[in-house]
Amino acid sequence: MAIANGRAPNGQVPADPAHGGPVAEANLLELIGRFINDLSDLADRQVELAKQEISESKDQAIDAGIKIGIGAGLGIAAAILLVIWAWTAFIWFFNWLGAFVVIGPISFSSLGWFLGLLLPVLAAFIGYQRFIKGAIAQMREMWPPMARTRQTLTEDLEWVRQLRTPNAR
Repeated sequence: MAIANGRAPNGQVPADPAHGGPVAEANLLELIGRFINDLSDLADRQVELAKQEISESKDQAIDAGIKIGIGAGLGIAAAILLVIWAWTAFIWFFNWLGAFVVIGPISFSSLGWFLGLLLPVLAAFIGYQRFIKGAIAQMREMWPPMARTRQTLTEDLEWVRQLRTPNAR
């Protein structure tokens, strides 16, 4: 039977010589060959199964990530709408309250708009002064990163250099 490109003329892959014949008639080398071939086939099947499981797990993780992203987006949109609603109510309340305060010809009916602008500016200023400036200072103290690791690596490098340098006699 002529074999071309590892296939018989009928298109089938020929049987491995180590797999031919009954086990009872096989000599020690044939049995070892069968064992190695079977072990190789088993390992190949395990690798293929692992690839398939990883692919399925990856697809499930992507689907779960997409669902989490959509849920987080909806939650953020709802939170933004709630903040807009609360801030509108805040401004409306102080406009309504200010309409009752009249000093001479001046009415405080626009008090809500003034407070609606003043409070976010004040909150941003306090946030910058209290948190952002402090965090920037803290980050500057951390620079350069991994000082202890760099120190131990420098010590290790110096130790290796000393080992490579021949002793002066």
